[in-house]
Amino acid sequence: MSKTNSSEVVHRDKLDTVLAVGDHVAFPSYNSLFIGVVIKLNNKMVKVKKIPSFKNGTWVTHKYSTDLLRIEDTALTFWLLKNAG
Repeated sequence: MSKTNSSEVVHRDKLDTVLAVGDHVAFPSYNSLFIGVVIKLNNKMVKVKKIPSFKNGTWVTHKYSTDLLRIEDTALTFWLLKNAG
């Protein structure tokens, strides 16, 4: 994480790729690997929403950027099609 100016926070994932709001990421939680979308970049952590969301609400967590791995669109599309049910 680094700051380019007083209001802009830059987070980088495990492979040093810059993260932005709307990026899809893989992240560990509860001894499993989940897929989520970045919804906010805070000063120290990244706010991530798990996809697909639970039926009765959304599951949101905060993770350090080094615990995230940005997923390219083609890999994400394949995963979504495979798990569509």
